Amino acid sequence: MKRWKRKSRKELVKDQWISLYADECELPGGHVVAPFYVLEEKDWVHIVAVNADGAILLTRLYRYPADWLGWELPCGGIDSGEDPLSAAKRELKEETGYVAARWQQIGGPLYPNPARMTNRVYTFLATDVTKAGPQSMDVTEDIEFEFVSQTEVKNRIANGHFRHALHVACYFLVADAVRIGHRTE
Repeated sequence: MKRWKRKSRKELVKDQWISLYADECELPGGHVVAPFYVLEEKDWVHIVAVNADGAILLTRLYRYPADWLGWELPCGGIDSGEDPLSAAKRELKEETGYVAARWQQIGGPLYPNPARMTNRVYTFLATDVTKAGPQSMDVTEDIEFEFVSQTEVKNRIANGHFRHALHVACYFLVADAVRIGHRTE
């Protein structure tokens, strides 16, 4: 397979959240597609945080674009110049007040939607999770959290209370890679 060639790029939106471009692309066979929209966002981290009892830490928050209130994994964007592990540690503490003694990146980064978006999501397993202080949320965040069993996570997925597709994928990526609730080195 051959790659597409970008012939031109027009910036449509650029702010602290996103950059949106309208590209003119030439396909390997010579066909030109214009506009082809490309959305750039920050890379993200998702954290499967497990306490000493093997329970999973979930967050509950409102997602405006989908008008949905539901359960997810602790998560967030990677700031400029920040590495994924540092971002994961920061986001877990900010959103829940918890920290973890052990961290393991599971798999390589995933692409949320490589058909239109350039960003990646990094998945981490955080174990030996303990409370370190209060939440420290952004102005756009209103987050509840609780520890639930692995069975309850699966129940929430099945009944639609945990339905963010990337979070479901990251949860199962970790569950498949390691036995959640057992110490990893």
